[in-house]
Amino acid sequence: MKKNVIWLLGIVSIGAVIWWLFSDDYDSGKPTEFYKIEENKTDRVSYEIYVVHNAPYDTLEIKKVIEKFNLETWSIDSLKKYGGGGRLFYRETKYMTRHFKEGVPYDPEYSSWDNTQDYRNHDDDILMTTGYSINPAGNGKCYYYYWLYWNYGKNISAMYDNRMRIIFYNLDSLYCAKKKEYGIEN
Repeated sequence: MKKNVIWLLGIVSIGAVIWWLFSDDYDSGKPTEFYKIEENKTDRVSYEIYVVHNAPYDTLEIKKVIEKFNLETWSIDSLKKYGGGGRLFYRETKYMTRHFKEGVPYDPEYSSWDNTQDYRNHDDDILMTTGYSINPAGNGKCYYYYWLYWNYGKNISAMYDNRMRIIFYNLDSLYCAKKKEYGIEN
């Protein structure tokens, strides 16, 4: 009897692990897609918000996919023009979709109490924030920073984990090195 219970617990444990490994909605065989849902550009600021469809769950893979996307779509000229910029990336979910528009009602209904689309409802859906701060004189420290929001909603005390700030002096050199790192043709 004792052997049967141990054997049954082993089977249940293996089943739980297999279910956990395949329970997310990430499909490594399909491409990750980015949808811009908001953009704010003035003469001094450039800020964009994206929803990421088919985003990985592994933090290093999230970083790789988003940094590669940034290198392919964020031009050096644009960063220099605005003195840097920022991008925020959300995981696509049932309510945080590529059609998200703050202030518009959710469809399907999110809440009968307040059904207005609001970024504050989606802190747990944030994947990563990236940004550049370029020295306007062009002769001093500049910064590339990113923040992976891994487990942020469940572990508020870890709100500064996975936050990095990299100092550089030449944006062209940084871009060249990063493109080489990810195998992107210059």
